[in-house]
Amino acid sequence: MEDSLESRLDALHQISQRKLKDILSKIPGRKDLIIDPVLMKPLDCIIGVSFLRSHGVDNICKLEKSGVNCVTSEWVYLIYSDLITAKRICDQINANLQKNNRNNYHLIFVPNDFVAIQQLLEEEGVHGIVTVHTFSWELIRLDGGILSYELPHLFKMLFVDGDRSMLSAVARSLWSLQLLFGRIPLTLTQGRFSSQIQTMVDILFDELGSSDRADSEISCMLVVDRDVDYASVLLTPVTYVGLLDEVFGVSSNSIELDSRVTGNQEGTAKKMTYKLSSTDAIYNEIKNRHFADVFPFLSGKVKDLHSDYDRRHNMAPHEMKHYVATELQKVAALRTSLAYHIGACEVIRDEMGHRFKSLHQAEQNMLEGRNKRENFSYVEECFATSGKLASLRLLCLLALTQDELSADEVTLLKTEFLHCCGYEHLVAFHNLEKLGLLTRQGTETNQGGVFSGANEAAGKLAGRVAQVVSQLPKRVGSFQAFAHRLKLFPQVSDEYDLKHPKDPGYVFGGLYVPVVCQLVSLLIKNELSPDEVMKLGPSIGTTSWAQNAGKMSAAPKSFLVYFVGGVTYAEIAAFQLLEKLKGVRILVAGTSIINGNRFIQSIM
Repeated sequence: MEDSLESRLDALHQISQRKLKDILSKIPGRKDLIIDPVLMKPLDCIIGVSFLRSHGVDNICKLEKSGVNCVTSEWVYLIYSDLITAKRICDQINANLQKNNRNNYHLIFVPNDFVAIQQLLEEEGVHGIVTVHTFSWELIRLDGGILSYELPHLFKMLFVDGDRSMLSAVARSLWSLQLLFGRIPLTLTQGRFSSQIQTMVDILFDELGSSDRADSEISCMLVVDRDVDYASVLLTPVTYVGLLDEVFGVSSNSIELDSRVTGNQEGTAKKMTYKLSSTDAIYNEIKNRHFADVFPFLSGKVKDLHSDYDRRHNMAPHEMKHYVATELQKVAALRTSLAYHIGACEVIRDEMGHRFKSLHQAEQNMLEGRNKRENFSYVEECFATSGKLASLRLLCLLALTQDELSADEVTLLKTEFLHCCGYEHLVAFHNLEKLGLLTRQGTETNQGGVFSGANEAAGKLAGRVAQVVSQLPKRVGSFQAFAHRLKLFPQVSDEYDLKHPKDPGYVFGGLYVPVVCQLVSLLIKNELSPDEVMKLGPSIGTTSWAQNAGKMSAAPKSFLVYFVGGVTYAEIAAFQLLEKLKGVRILVAGTSIINGNRFIQSIM
């Protein structure tokens, strides 16, 4: 079953390649491909340059604001389904038309085409001049059981802007996945968008058909909205890959290493792209380790490498010949990998080491609802010392875990942040209120009129009262109550070993277990029915059973967990530990990979 699952995961890339091949084959002759830079890395996971060359692409260039210079008469633009980028392309095409350049223009949208984009093409006068195609690639297998639809802008579209135009593409990718694996017998959802997506998937099964496979290789699919668990996005991870993402920013499972890691030697590039893959033996060993355990492991590997180097001096000629033929290339790759990972660790330590202890303590206090005044002061201090992303991220965690801040507290924090980071970020606070992360206690919309002054005074008085009351002993907050009910706070004792974890909460240093990981753990235990498990979640959960679901009597042994709005590397590490502990198979998928910094950037 495992081999079959692996081969079908690999088939996802082949299906995506076939889709792009069909599009390119419809465009006659030699062609130039102009690619939106944000698509470069996702495309690299699916196809290579040789694939494009073999299908008529002469030149490949990045889409630039200043325009592009192409050689052939067939110009093919490949972009995300984005109005702003589409407008830029319309401007470039119109500029070429004014120069009487006789070219053929093609637009390939990923993952689908919108009515708004068609209207834009008409308004810009290029409708009929441009041939439009859609490339709805399949879920991209980044590494092992990690799948991503690579739509990094979808979180903002859905949760901030309320734009649901991408939901149909997400639903189609899940329908397509089940054509490959067989229809998943048990589907659970948490959140309004997840429920809508599952409804769309059911419609696709009714209208376009189902898989020919009698049984699915996946027992249970859990589709969840990102707002089900914002804490797992805002908290600082302690795993190596989680911190890599925090400091370097992982994109399509690769990172940009600068001179701090590669060295600044003459003749070497200042930046290089390094692929993070489980085929890299070093990375595979350290990716989910607690960061404190990474340096000792790498040091041990360096000693082994030196021992191997010394052993070569005593080899006989025939032994040396065999070593060169079979081992030398592996040793060279191992040496390079070690150098890069040691360099990356040093950068992480330099950038985060000086503040990690105080940050970890503040996050623990916030999660447990303790020392509100100290937490408040720490956030204020971060405005001046930690930059806008880190400080606003902490502010969000404070608001999330404190059952709303008073009107005076919100006003004070907002004013101080804008003074430190600039008033152009005022929109960020409006977006946070949309997300429910910065709501105020006891405030109402002021409608003006003769009572506006009285309402303002009453609001200030209510804010002061709330601030005084917040210092008094109080009941457990709703966040803490929910966390205790779902057992999201690990029982940390002297035996709790972060370096040899037995609990998914290790990904946040023993502070917190990701919500969805806990829900899957409850499903594995089979102590509660799926309906009862979903009722424990923070959103209204729904359960969908396929026709063959009645055959399921035991707990599911294979899962697909899909995050609408992005999944974090901390959550992925938590699921991979759960796999080992429980002996199940868990595929983790999402519309993108997200972390706290990208989350804050999306609202700013």
